[in-house]
Amino acid sequence: MLMLTLHKSKLFKGTVVSIRDYELEKAKQCGGLVITHNGQTMTIGLDRLNILEPVGQLFKSKIGGKDYRLVDIRFKADNIDNRQKGLFND
Repeated sequence: MLMLTLHKSKLFKGTVVSIRDYELEKAKQCGGLVITHNGQTMTIGLDRLNILEPVGQLFKSKIGGKDYRLVDIRFKADNIDNRQKGLFND
């Protein structure tokens, strides 16, 4: 199964990305999470997802979807050496 991929356009205070609690649960079911922001990628494995918890108030969906809590994650882009890009994708 593939990891869940989310594209986020904003970082809170330039360092924190927020995901919704139901996105966290879906990522756990998928075995991991990939977050992209401004062309950078951060990969979060299941071990780290299992310790993340929603915090704060319950938000009402503005379009009639699910109500949700936010989960804040410090965005730290994966360190990828572009010289090795594609090396293992044969």
